[in-house]
Amino acid sequence: MLLNLPRAYEVMDRHGLDGLVAVDPINVYYLTDYWGPLMRMRRTFYNYAVLPRAEDQPAGIVVNGIELTRLGLQPEATWVPNRCGYLHPIYKDRRDFDPDVEDPEAIEHAMQWPVNLETLSPSEEKYLAAVEASRGRHSANALYGLKRALKDAGLSRAVVGSDDPRIGPWLHQVGLEGVEVRDAYSVFREIRMVKSPAELDLLRTAAKMNEAALDKTLEQLAPGVRMGDLQNAYAAEIAAGGGRSVYLATGHTAARNPDGRVVEGLPVTFDALCEFRNYHGDVGRTAVCGEPSAELVRRMQAVRVGAEIAYGMIRPGVTGNEVTTALVEGVRKAGFPGYLFATPHSVGLEHSDHPLPIGPTLPGGEGQFVFLEDMVFTIDMPYRELGWGNLHSEDQLRVTADGIEPLTSCDPSLRVRPGGNRGAGVPHRH
Repeated sequence: MLLNLPRAYEVMDRHGLDGLVAVDPINVYYLTDYWGPLMRMRRTFYNYAVLPRAEDQPAGIVVNGIELTRLGLQPEATWVPNRCGYLHPIYKDRRDFDPDVEDPEAIEHAMQWPVNLETLSPSEEKYLAAVEASRGRHSANALYGLKRALKDAGLSRAVVGSDDPRIGPWLHQVGLEGVEVRDAYSVFREIRMVKSPAELDLLRTAAKMNEAALDKTLEQLAPGVRMGDLQNAYAAEIAAGGGRSVYLATGHTAARNPDGRVVEGLPVTFDALCEFRNYHGDVGRTAVCGEPSAELVRRMQAVRVGAEIAYGMIRPGVTGNEVTTALVEGVRKAGFPGYLFATPHSVGLEHSDHPLPIGPTLPGGEGQFVFLEDMVFTIDMPYRELGWGNLHSEDQLRVTADGIEPLTSCDPSLRVRPGGNRGAGVPHRH
């Protein structure tokens, strides 16, 4: 199970919620372990998940009829016991909808598929048997499926939180007037900050895959190489490991690299973000082709000092502000007086997997960033100076009960590649 259930109960209690309704595909996945085709398309309002606070009530998932039948054949695809379908896959003349959930107009507009009983293959017969097993569990559309899941979970007259509160008036419109839907966009993020064991395994894999792919890409760094070719090389390495590249942000400061190529002697920054089964790997490095300047070496050594200070003080309950203040002061004292910024962020199903200010909420409006046990995080350490260049360092770690568990090497040292060999290692397009 991906879901950190004790954490979810704790956060729901704190916010006075009787249950949660996930609309965003990422949160549906988080609550259910299920990652269906419409979710991969990032289609909202086609799948829902319901998590009741009452432990004796069933969690629910809403999927279309074809997905529901597949879940019958592959029950291990989700731990959720209550599986509610919509759009019945067969029998145009069948009427097995629940009149307590749906009105006649909805039933009339339900889409149903035909079946030719004379030419069924053995696998199709098995498929139909699974359909029969779910008889009476199909709704006309996804919203009615959500209504059913809420009723089954005892949430018809309850306060539920949702990452998309637009569903509140819709539920009232289809007859569930007693449910109150509150905005829980940040509540989901608050829950997800503390990872379950299953999530930690995925994040360890994503982090190792990501750093290995970036290291392999750095081997191809040479003067004259296009940044786009490096990005493609990174994406290919991630794909070969079974993941997906989100981006490789790379380059010199724009004014010193107008044609998007590596320039000998100038620092090149790399910020690599990937996904493995929707969980993120995030790492940052600085490299140079040819002999690095003394200033660049000194600055990178100071960045290492700051990172070591930060990692040495992280414990559950320590605030991000305490860490970054010490980090910046440490970098300055170590010989980089112009250094000015660092920021931590939680990593998980999203690059920043913690509550963020949205709408009228000002920075800091969600409270301080606080390190928690089993949070996975990075500290972004960027630096940009027009007329000189830019730096970046970032590693991925887990907060333990008394410190940290590095998920990447935590080696922010300057990567130095040979100079003078234009375009070596990467195909050069003209």
